[in-house]
Amino acid sequence: PDSLRKARAAVEGEGIANVTFRQADIFNLPFADESFDHVFLCFVLEHLPEPAKALAELRRVVKTGGSITVIEGDHGSAFFHPESSEGQQTIHCLTDLQVRAGGNPLIGRQLFPLLSGTGLREVRVSPRFVYVDSSRPSLVEGFIRKTFIAMVAGVKVQAVAAGLMDEAAWDRGIAALCRAAEPGGTFCYTFFKGIGIK
Repeated sequence: PDSLRKARAAVEGEGIANVTFRQADIFNLPFADESFDHVFLCFVLEHLPEPAKALAELRRVVKTGGSITVIEGDHGSAFFHPESSEGQQTIHCLTDLQVRAGGNPLIGRQLFPLLSGTGLREVRVSPRFVYVDSSRPSLVEGFIRKTFIAMVAGVKVQAVAAGLMDEAAWDRGIAALCRAAEPGGTFCYTFFKGIGIK
């Protein structure tokens, strides 16, 4: 509900009036078969214990000849300079915790078999590689600091409580990731975009 409130406020702030917001169970959508021309899904499947089941339900509500677009990240694709084993370990904590919660942090690389296995036709998957260095200050701030590092840092309490890292090592690992956002640092990550036709 809080996310929907924020989305409504953002849309209203832009003066957009042709958007409808609904909250529903992705495994049991409140829509008739063949209701939509297109479904767009972004950063959802990685959090689900049964992504293929969700895709089957989404396929159900798409019209014959309609399409589904899915964008997912792949947390195993992150690499950075200067290298740091503790920095890499903080990323592994994030992925381990996501698996323990029933998700799949590596789902980006699996989009083709997932979409094809759902019965979609003409499935195309393409990598969307993000490379950041100090010559791209907006990406340094927006992607490295405010997106990726913030996402990893957000699991500190759970990672330390689970015994995956001690607090001092965690803090050193996050500091190492932050060095990739400083002059001389670099950061790389891959998203995957998949499209299929019903």
